[in-house]
Amino acid sequence: MHQKMSLAYSLYLRIPRREIIDRCPKCNLSQLRGSTHRNYSSNVRVRFAPSPTGELHLGGLRTALYNYLFARKHNGAFILRCEDTDQTRFVPGAMEKLIDLLSWIGMKPDEGPSLGGHYGPYVQSERVDIYKQKADCLIGEGHAYRCFCTPQRLELVKKDQIRSQAVVQGYDNHCRGLSKEKVEEKLSANLPHVVRFKLNNDKHQWEDLVFGHMTSEDLSRQEGDPVILKTDGFPTYHLANVVDDHLMDISHVLRGSEWQSSTPKHLQLFAAFGWAPPSYAHLPLLMNEDGGKLSKRQDSMRVELLKEEGYQPQSILSLLALAGGAITINPNVVKEFGVTLESAAEHFDIKKTRRENTVLEISKLSELNQNCLKRIYQTATKEDFCAKISEIATEKGYSIVSLDLLHTNFLQYCDRLDTLRDLFEGDFVYLWQRPSPNHVRQTLANLKGVKVGEALDLVQLLGKAVLNAQNFDGVMATLQSQTSLKKSIIFKIIRVVVTGHEVGLPISLIFDLLDAGEIWERCQAVLLSQIQRQTDVGVEI
Repeated sequence: MHQKMSLAYSLYLRIPRREIIDRCPKCNLSQLRGSTHRNYSSNVRVRFAPSPTGELHLGGLRTALYNYLFARKHNGAFILRCEDTDQTRFVPGAMEKLIDLLSWIGMKPDEGPSLGGHYGPYVQSERVDIYKQKADCLIGEGHAYRCFCTPQRLELVKKDQIRSQAVVQGYDNHCRGLSKEKVEEKLSANLPHVVRFKLNNDKHQWEDLVFGHMTSEDLSRQEGDPVILKTDGFPTYHLANVVDDHLMDISHVLRGSEWQSSTPKHLQLFAAFGWAPPSYAHLPLLMNEDGGKLSKRQDSMRVELLKEEGYQPQSILSLLALAGGAITINPNVVKEFGVTLESAAEHFDIKKTRRENTVLEISKLSELNQNCLKRIYQTATKEDFCAKISEIATEKGYSIVSLDLLHTNFLQYCDRLDTLRDLFEGDFVYLWQRPSPNHVRQTLANLKGVKVGEALDLVQLLGKAVLNAQNFDGVMATLQSQTSLKKSIIFKIIRVVVTGHEVGLPISLIFDLLDAGEIWERCQAVLLSQIQRQTDVGVEI
């Protein structure tokens, strides 16, 4: 039987895959397979297979992107598969949210949950009967067995291995030698059990599209037989991904390098079934700028949060294009002009992926998004651009100010924004919220180098002037001649009256974004507040 599996494994290197079928008589799932080394221009089928256990982060998006680009580059199919076999970590709604984010980025799968296709269902929890059937096939062929070891026994084995510093860690293959009669006896007693795959001592060789020629040592000397079907009837990743990749006719598997060590195990499973495996490409890890591993728990890496903060899909794609090397566009071009999915696919070469772990320079996202906003401004109609700003203002409950001024002067202030949402925060809040007259009056009272009376006199003069960006310099010169105040003090008073703050945007830019009527209203509010205060004080006296 061991000879049979070794022969099956060696044959896949030589036999065209269209001659290899699912031969197990117990599995009525016979399918013709494609060739071992497919022509990239035809029959390419790749899959992005996330687990619905949390939110999509940039590392996962990179994996999805590379699969998508590989498919588009070679006129193939991009499949989305939901690997939800770990029911203890299942997060309701996670897959729906992920599908929405892929759509937002522009990477619509060709097949998948809610999309359909000829190879469904595409949710693994809906394929449990298939995995059970396949596990039974492996048991029947002698490549797997039922294990009845209790969690308590497994824990004792683990402690003993640690204490004795055993070479082989993990399961001790205790149930591998159970007789057929003993197994039947335990099954009759309804004892809980798992199914384990029998590792053999073959040394495997394969070509990784990123890392080149790969070899593995004898797995049976390194670890115990792995679980492929759990007590709850759900498969582990090892069985489910091998079965699904075969039955869904996946030609190439592009996945994170953390799975590279599992590839020999998967090759053994393919050989045990008599199936030819797909080609593999393992993607090096993305690292933080501090050298640490990218974590799902980092908010800055969550794609949904980046969307909520206002980062554009093209900016996120450009960030990923700068990391890894597979998208062979000049980095300076990426930074200035960004990338589209179409241009990225055209310049995609999986074999150019750098083998070392790659730093994802998240700090570059601000610059990439600023450049993206400039391109949107230059290509979108005025109505469409203003609609984007209006949508955010409505969401935040702000009244709409002069969108004409915001649009006309965008290039003057866009370098101060990471996203359009920044237009509603920090130095720009004054556009949407009038400062409290009491706050303005108190701030003016605390200004150095000017008395409150002088400041209020200036406000009164300012209210009488028709002040806007066009006549700004002339009005400033007039105000300076009418008062004894320095120009810097005049600027500070005006900034406080209009924005409520002593520091902030350049004074000329402040007036570029507000019309004369709004400036007049703010001046009048301060003056009326002062009159009311004087009246109240008089009553008290």
